[in-house]
Amino acid sequence: MSGFKPVSHRHDDALSRVSWETFEHLVAGHYRGAGFRVEHVGTGGAGTSRTDGGIDLKLFRDQEIILVQCKHWNCWKVPHNDVHQLIGVMHTAGATGAIVVTSGEFTTAAIEAAAKFRHIRLIDGKAIRAMLGPVEEPTMPHASLDDMPSWIRETRRARASRTNRSPVIAAVGAVVTMAVALAVLYSYYIREIHVAQVEALRATMGRAVTSQRPMNTINGRPAIVHDTPMTKTDIAAWEAKNAESMRIIEKTTPSLPP
Repeated sequence: MSGFKPVSHRHDDALSRVSWETFEHLVAGHYRGAGFRVEHVGTGGAGTSRTDGGIDLKLFRDQEIILVQCKHWNCWKVPHNDVHQLIGVMHTAGATGAIVVTSGEFTTAAIEAAAKFRHIRLIDGKAIRAMLGPVEEPTMPHASLDDMPSWIRETRRARASRTNRSPVIAAVGAVVTMAVALAVLYSYYIREIHVAQVEALRATMGRAVTSQRPMNTINGRPAIVHDTPMTKTDIAAWEAKNAESMRIIEKTTPSLPP
């Protein structure tokens, strides 16, 4: 936005909302009504293209040839560069005069530049509204970028070039995108398998540890662990052995004095 200044007053009316083509046609209609033969050479003219230094209208009357440049700018002031360019185009075309019309405002530098050349006339937003009178409200408000500052036009051209890429470039881009996506998915798949393997190993080790019964010890020596419950026969045999052991202890142990 360097080099462009915002307007002091932004108009909010029907003229500010018409398209740039409509703005050009409104200006052309005004000059036709003033007795000029109008040749529409700008982008708003049917079958024409902007190849004449930004000139939109050529006005013919008697010996007069006047070039008109329309600037449908509502946000930014028209700078002095446009005035200087118009001077060069005017001499090249052999015109007798030139007019710059804007729906907004001119910078002070532009006004001072035009004042140095009596064949250049500037018409700002207030003047053109007085010239055109009431303008019909457009059915669909239109915001054009074609007559906006160059930095906006360059942005639009860049976007258009990206949109209109060749099929080969688009196909290569699609293949690269797919390859990257597959690589990411493969990496994710491998990581998930590794995590599953680790979790399975941990679960197996946990079951192995819990299945091992702790060994009971008596004075540091392993004690008998019965994996299965004792039967009545085993209990009777154990009681018999215990009774026999007690009798042996009684016989071999001296009697204590009363």
